[in-house]
Amino acid sequence: MLLAAAVLVAVLLAGAAQARIPPETDGSTYTWAGAATVTVDASPWGGGYVRSAPYLIDCPLACVRPFDQGRDVTFTAYPTPGFTFDSWQGACAGQANPCSLKIAGATLDVTAVFTGHYVPPPPPAPTLTVGVSGPCPGCTASAVGTGFAPNSTIDLDVTITSPPLGSVTLPGFAETDANGNWSYAGPLGCDFGEDPYVGPFDEDITARDSAGGSAFAHLSAMCVAPG
Repeated sequence: MLLAAAVLVAVLLAGAAQARIPPETDGSTYTWAGAATVTVDASPWGGGYVRSAPYLIDCPLACVRPFDQGRDVTFTAYPTPGFTFDSWQGACAGQANPCSLKIAGATLDVTAVFTGHYVPPPPPAPTLTVGVSGPCPGCTASAVGTGFAPNSTIDLDVTITSPPLGSVTLPGFAETDANGNWSYAGPLGCDFGEDPYVGPFDEDITARDSAGGSAFAHLSAMCVAPG
């Protein structure tokens, strides 16, 4: 009984497939009697992609699909960064983008031609995150840098604005790892003179790597009287 039910379901599904296209993401080239086989290409590879409406073609992922005769289909070419759409070849030749066709014949070929060259997106800018934990004096300052040049020396430009102590450059403050990341944790003192400083502490920090990358952060703390 179970086997018979399974066979019946398979027959019903097969009958339904005669009227409907199977899922368009499976790379299937299934067809049926009287259908036209539409083949789409994007040239050069990587220059862009083509999608159809109705959404059966999404090339270069799904480039070969059957369509009913007489069906109206629109093909739209989308260039990738660095490329522009140039022209259509095949059944869409001479049309602008998008191209509109009425499906006819056993086979139909459409090629979108792109011109240009790939332009990689710029790398993300480095980031610098700073913070203070615990009460000052005796607190700990931390700095975490990400996205800097790998295996690079990090220099710091530091300007202490409160108290107004001016600027200093700290060369070779840290080294990045193979992924361009670095970190630091250490004490933040409040002894800026003969007497411990009491009041707000603020400094502007710019971290620079050997490739010219940089990131800015502001650190704030409160120095309190010891004891």
